Amino acid sequence: MKDIFVSHSKEDKSIAKKLVSKLESSGIGCYVYSRDKNSGSEKELISNSSIFILILSEYAQQSQDLIRQLKIAVENNCHIIPFKAGKTDTGLSTQYLLHTLEWVDALEDGFDEAFEILLEIIEEMNEGKPFRSTSKKKSSDAGEGFKLQKSHITGIIAVFAVIIIYFVFFNNKSETTNNNNTITNNIDPPDYVNSDLKDEEKVVVGSWKMVDYEDSRTMTAKEQAVTDQNITDMKRRVLLTFNADRSFIRAGFTQQVQKGYWEYDNTKKKIYLTPANVNKREEINILNINNKKMTFVVTEVIQNPQGDKETVTTKITFQKQ
Repeated sequence: MKDIFVSHSKEDKSIAKKLVSKLESSGIGCYVYSRDKNSGSEKELISNSSIFILILSEYAQQSQDLIRQLKIAVENNCHIIPFKAGKTDTGLSTQYLLHTLEWVDALEDGFDEAFEILLEIIEEMNEGKPFRSTSKKKSSDAGEGFKLQKSHITGIIAVFAVIIIYFVFFNNKSETTNNNNTITNNIDPPDYVNSDLKDEEKVVVGSWKMVDYEDSRTMTAKEQAVTDQNITDMKRRVLLTFNADRSFIRAGFTQQVQKGYWEYDNTKKKIYLTPANVNKREEINILNINNKKMTFVVTEVIQNPQGDKETVTTKITFQKQ
């Protein structure tokens, strides 16, 4: 039996390898499924570990493998330590993890300093002591430890599932940070930006607030309750603004305001978005649109937290402000 299971997305393999190397050099045994799969299944390796380190990044938030491993860790009462190694969407799932757990920030503090803090946390966990609050360690409740229990898995699954709202409709890879109306990006304005607005495009112009959301995902009553609360929170902050110069501003899905250019095809009933710094055009299906309301709809096959494939139809309704 080893002390730690390190969970990471395939994109974070190098940081995981570096972390495991330093931990094992410090005399702490680690399991990494990509390396140790011949020693047992994911469930066996995680259940044989007392601590579960979750390497948190933008890639981790999209990894169904990571969600599955996290669920196993909670079911086996492992201590969960998020190790923030890259930029993250500070939305619902990330907030849940970082505001309820002791965690370290290798992105802000640097890897070496974060590693020393991690060793301190691991030592306290192994000794059964309560966490000590320091200026470097990150915790929502100073001076008190928090061990993730089975009762919290409903919240984690639900908030990760809510990320579908964003990644189904808006595959975010933008790093725009300005909050004014000027688009500062590395893309040239598309040719259609200089053309006159068509009558059907004028309907799109304006600010749209999220007022309704529904999807066909299968959830327990508890998961549904948590998801409903998260949707309520999103309704308070999500706003899409389509300007007459064909620029758009997307706020409330992530901490950063996202910007770019938009185009509307009335024949196909689609809105196309070209976000800043992204060499890819996003495609959004419009179920209906008028001067007051607009509804997006999409059907996709996703992998749920249990690892099963599920066909999900999602609708988001916006009201013009």
